[in-house]
Amino acid sequence: MAKVIVADENEGRRSLLANTLERQGFEITRAATLRQAEGTALAIMPEVVLIDGEWKNGDAMDASQRLMGDPEFAFKCRIVILARNVSQEYRVSAAQSGVAEVIAKPVDMNVLIEQLNKHTRKQYVPPPADVATGQGGGGSFDVSMTMGDSTWALPMLKGLIGPEKINTNFIDEILSQMDEEGLEVNTELDSSAMSSMLRLALNKLVEQASADGDLSPPGESGNEGMEKSPIGPSSPSQAKRGKPLGGGDAKKMIQSISSPMSGILEEQAQGIADEVEEMMDSILDEEPELIALHGFETMVPLDPEVLAMTRLTTELVSDLMWSLGQRGAVSDLTLLTQIEDAAQMMSDVLEALPVVEEEE
Repeated sequence: MAKVIVADENEGRRSLLANTLERQGFEITRAATLRQAEGTALAIMPEVVLIDGEWKNGDAMDASQRLMGDPEFAFKCRIVILARNVSQEYRVSAAQSGVAEVIAKPVDMNVLIEQLNKHTRKQYVPPPADVATGQGGGGSFDVSMTMGDSTWALPMLKGLIGPEKINTNFIDEILSQMDEEGLEVNTELDSSAMSSMLRLALNKLVEQASADGDLSPPGESGNEGMEKSPIGPSSPSQAKRGKPLGGGDAKKMIQSISSPMSGILEEQAQGIADEVEEMMDSILDEEPELIALHGFETMVPLDPEVLAMTRLTTELVSDLMWSLGQRGAVSDLTLLTQIEDAAQMMSDVLEALPVVEEEE
């Protein structure tokens, strides 16, 4: 049974959606706040976290970014947002936050259930928008190997030239491809002899590179006096800063042959984390813009009778919407969702309208 978290601060809408999905066989966990949704998601690792797009307290995109920042969650789980705003800008922001899909409101429940089934089975679903590569949300990150030399590749090469990789099957496959491309093949040597010869030749090259500490081709090793050109940046953000992501100090990245690749990746990841922390500090230190207050000359007078009639009308419509939203009153799920949304909007309007004081 697929696990789904339904995160919505409106109790009526949350219960309606959760009950509908439970009837479809999903294991539902309800969350009334974004913090509760984040904590529950990291604890139970559901297949999908279904988040409402509009919150009075919090932001769905910020919560999605925090969740996708956890590698285990990003690898195992997906986030789906239900939003009234489905503009291109909003979709791009969702994709950059790691959101798997944005579904427009009012929600067609049949479409929602179909999409949730795809997400729980880890089927491909087009992202909300096309964004530049290297953004979060995939459970991995790009690493640019800006080394001072090439010796870090030797352990991988040694693993590729063993007898389990270069054998008679490998040679037969190469010969078959050469024959298909119309290349002349000398078959005087059998496949076993050719595989042994190729393996010995590659081993010799690796041994020589290990001794020299350089994998440069012959003819380039004698240019000790010439400056090595730096490796270019692997992303536009690196090009702006003029240094490699993760610190920029190539000497720190030089590893011996015996060093594991995990150490290299950990050092790169730490450098990226430090840069992100510095960027976040600068963002959090920004001061908000000043608020412009309206004076009496810009205010529009409102007739108390009109305000009273507006409030009375809103109360009647709100009561009607909540009555229609009761279980069994309406059978169509999509229409029921629209009614519940309208009831919530009426409730919000009533909270915003001032109470008209009766004249004595």
